[in-house]
Amino acid sequence: MKLLELLVEVQSVSDDLRARSRARHLRAVAGVQAALSHLRGVESVAQLLDRATAEVCRSCGFDRAVLFRVEDSRMVGASAHFADDPAWAASFLEQSIKDPPLLTHLLLETELIRRRAPVIVLDAPNDPRTFKPFVEASKTTSYVAAPIMPEGRVIGFLHADCYYQQRPIDAIDRETLWAFAEGFGYALERTTLAERLRDQREQVLRLLDRGDAMSEGFADTEVTMATRSPVSDAAAAGPRSSAPVMLPRSRVENLLTRREIEVLALMAEGETNAGIAARLVISEGTVKSHVKHILRKLRAANRAEAVSRYLRLAQASAS
Repeated sequence: MKLLELLVEVQSVSDDLRARSRARHLRAVAGVQAALSHLRGVESVAQLLDRATAEVCRSCGFDRAVLFRVEDSRMVGASAHFADDPAWAASFLEQSIKDPPLLTHLLLETELIRRRAPVIVLDAPNDPRTFKPFVEASKTTSYVAAPIMPEGRVIGFLHADCYYQQRPIDAIDRETLWAFAEGFGYALERTTLAERLRDQREQVLRLLDRGDAMSEGFADTEVTMATRSPVSDAAAAGPRSSAPVMLPRSRVENLLTRREIEVLALMAEGETNAGIAARLVISEGTVKSHVKHILRKLRAANRAEAVSRYLRLAQASAS
């Protein structure tokens, strides 16, 4: 009878452990999904790298996370997040940038490159594969490391532990970080592509602006038919006059709109965009748009050059 009761109790404990494990698995999956969704709107690679470690701690059940990139066969720190000590995280990141380990065959991360799978380190201080300066700086005892490989090539690593919870890493932690690292790799690939497309778009727009400026320069060229006054042979042989061609009185008005002239006049007084917006009762964004058009139409590199050209045009128009 006692043996039967003991077997029932053992079965009950086993069922309870399995239920807890399933519940933790579900929380881990939900956490990874939440972490990746929080990174979906990030527009730059730099921001994505910085926020990745924070999301690992915020949503995936870890206390600390460090992201490394592979650079010249070395493991260089890219971002770090320690939940309760940002100063410690910053210090560790600085060290990982100043003293990056070489990825030799003795290092754990080199094994990750070969196996392309995560690993658990249960005794970091005594494991011969760990980089001891990082272990000592972080005081970690156990952690999980996962490779980041968006195109099948390992370009970095994620390390995470549960230092503040004071619990060792287990298989669920390994699978959690592995799932996040895989999704993060795709997010990194997508963000890198989007950033390159934005850069190319800006280059195209700059080229179009240059084309517009050139077109306006051609359009502004005046075609005239004039007869030359008869001159003596001596005068014809002498140096020609280098006096500039006078601009017509409406030159400024032909180049700029009335509102652009108002904005440029205030620029000449030294007003900032905010000051111009206040005086003309328009938004600062509208002022920025006017300034951009003014610089393009006057073919000026900056505000000072635009003002200088405006004053010369105004002086020529008044003559």
